Amino acid sequence: MDLNFKKIYNAWIIAYKPTPEQKLLAEKRNEICDECPSKKVLTNKLKIGVVCGECGCPITKKIFSIDFNDCPLKKWEKVDTMYQTFKAKNDKSLL
Repeated sequence: MDLNFKKIYNAWIIAYKPTPEQKLLAEKRNEICDECPSKKVLTNKLKIGVVCGECGCPITKKIFSIDFNDCPLKKWEKVDTMYQTFKAKNDKSLL
């Protein structure tokens, strides 16, 4: 499994306080994930208890990835193309 900690960190930070555009894109990606047979529910008690069965990432965070079509099964291409305003902001990093 290829772990890109910077990408994971960025997705978690964006999920905490997304822009309206990032939130809209995440909602559209989540609609796709909700229908995906690879979605796994580990627990309903935590938001991070629903993960992608392909990569193991919590879906509530994965959907905020700044990478184009970052779904392991490449199912986000259409929505990512429609909502191209999700590019990373030029904010200074906390690190």
